[in-house]
Amino acid sequence: MYFTVQKNASGQYYWNLRAANHQVVASGETYHNKSDCLNAIGLVKGTTVETPVLEK
Repeated sequence: MYFTVQKNASGQYYWNLRAANHQVVASGETYHNKSDCLNAIGLVKGTTVETPVLEK
């Protein structure tokens, strides 16, 4: 798996998490600053098997 960071037509940044076959398996919202986008990726990377899953 790997992350990609891209810029949309409005100039905002967003990320995608892609599987080995290059399919998007998760994506984030848009960010005005690239640094905010990269920070969001860091938060996703920081999750572990101990991160709870809540059902509603």
